[in-house]
Amino acid sequence: MRVSIYGAGGVGRAVAAILARRRGYDVLGPFSRAEREVALRSGADVVLIATTSFLGEIAEDLREAVEAGSNVITTAEEAAFPWHFDEQLASELDTLARARKVTILGAGLNPGFVFDALVLTASGVVATVDAIRVERVVDLSGFSTAILRRLGIGFGPADFAAGVAAGTITGHIGFPQSMRIVARALRLELERVERHIEPIEAEAEHRLAGFIVRPGESAGFRQRYVGVVGGRPWFEALFLGHVDPEGAGLRTRDEISITGDGPPLRLAVEPGINPQAGAPSVIANSLERLVAAEPGWRTVADLPPAHSTA
Repeated sequence: MRVSIYGAGGVGRAVAAILARRRGYDVLGPFSRAEREVALRSGADVVLIATTSFLGEIAEDLREAVEAGSNVITTAEEAAFPWHFDEQLASELDTLARARKVTILGAGLNPGFVFDALVLTASGVVATVDAIRVERVVDLSGFSTAILRRLGIGFGPADFAAGVAAGTITGHIGFPQSMRIVARALRLELERVERHIEPIEAEAEHRLAGFIVRPGESAGFRQRYVGVVGGRPWFEALFLGHVDPEGAGLRTRDEISITGDGPPLRLAVEPGINPQAGAPSVIANSLERLVAAEPGWRTVADLPPAHSTA
């Protein structure tokens, strides 16, 4: 399988390293943004686009790769369920992919696994799902300076609030997409998604690779998303990220709780899935299921579970 990797950041490099250890893969790249045309028009079996979180910024990249006849997998969180972001754009690219007989998939760790694929797998042992709660506590120290700043690290309270209002501070992206993936798979209508984010102020100085977080500035953040079905809270997503969770007395973990018809279900992953290792692994382990999928824009709910291969 020929795989072209567009995006020479941490995820692109990590996926390339995983595939280099496996039989049957010919890896092109990772390519930088300056090598965009080579990466997207390679005609590879799969093009991985790992450059940004935002669907609007990769729409033309997706279009070029699909028109060149490649299946496409992207780490852009908004691409996990693109109809939430832009229904017309998603429909256009879905139609193009069907015409070219290739598949588009947005996948990763979150969204793409913890808040959706793993939730759906767990729901298989529950007759009726009445409510879902997923919580992650994540160590952010492995992310780049640009990502940390966009997440909301290193800001005073007023600047943090202003950044959230302006959209320059996003916290983690992808919760509405995960909720809609799960709701559609369970044949439910998600009415709306409510959102709240607040900073966690540093009590001590944190020296990071690109900057210093001083006491009183944001060393982490708490996010809460609530998906409403039938006029009541149905899916609660909680995310707590911190650059030094151990120092802050926090324990990294992933926890899923499902209540319904029967005993409540609780799954806990401890010490939690490492984002720098987990996201590239999900991508690398999704390539074969991507190529085998029906043409069009698919979600992780449409495909069999990802699994490691030799």
